[in-house]
Amino acid sequence: MQPAPAATRRFNGFSPRALELLRELALNNNHSWFAAHRPELEQLLVRPSLALIEDLGPLLRSRLSAGIRAEPHVGGSLLRLRKDARFVRESPFRTHLELWFWEGRGRSSQHPGCFLRMTPDRLVLGGGITTFPTDMLARYRSAVDQPASGRELAALLHRLARRGWIAESPSRHRVPRPYGTDHARSDLLRRTGLKVERPEPLPEAAFDAELPALVASGLAQLKPLHLWLAQFG
Repeated sequence: MQPAPAATRRFNGFSPRALELLRELALNNNHSWFAAHRPELEQLLVRPSLALIEDLGPLLRSRLSAGIRAEPHVGGSLLRLRKDARFVRESPFRTHLELWFWEGRGRSSQHPGCFLRMTPDRLVLGGGITTFPTDMLARYRSAVDQPASGRELAALLHRLARRGWIAESPSRHRVPRPYGTDHARSDLLRRTGLKVERPEPLPEAAFDAELPALVASGLAQLKPLHLWLAQFG
């Protein structure tokens, strides 16, 4: 039987067995187990994830930014379960699902976006950019230094923190030159990326067609941060 065309494919929820597969992968993180279970992983994890991406794309373009890219293929908005072998010797596979939506041309990792990460027990929503490309980093620091744009960023991050969003981005130990150590926003100047996330227990919506709406509603809270970052991407 041929798979349904993309235009008619809809997300109807993950099965409980899909989450069991993630648990088993965490306990058997090796190539032989993965090869033996690849058809089941494809059927129960990959295909529903692609349908979820299809449904989320229009919602995110409506509620977050019209320029959001949702690419329904492995290596696009669906991160590969297999990690990059150049950098990994042990635990070669991710033990969670991760979807990534971004704004901008070129490599997706070089642009701001938003993500969904799902484990057997938790749903994590987030957004931003993990590491600024060099030119974007310079523009970011200049904007943080400016009173209006810098205060705007500090205020929106404060509002997000009050709603449970946690900043997880790496930072330098020192404030970069030419900015002074006594700068009013020295903590923001030290950042080499800017990403926030919010974990929560896995909702029942993960098992039915309500998940896209729930995810889009959560990620819509990141619109001010996304638009602030997108102007420099």
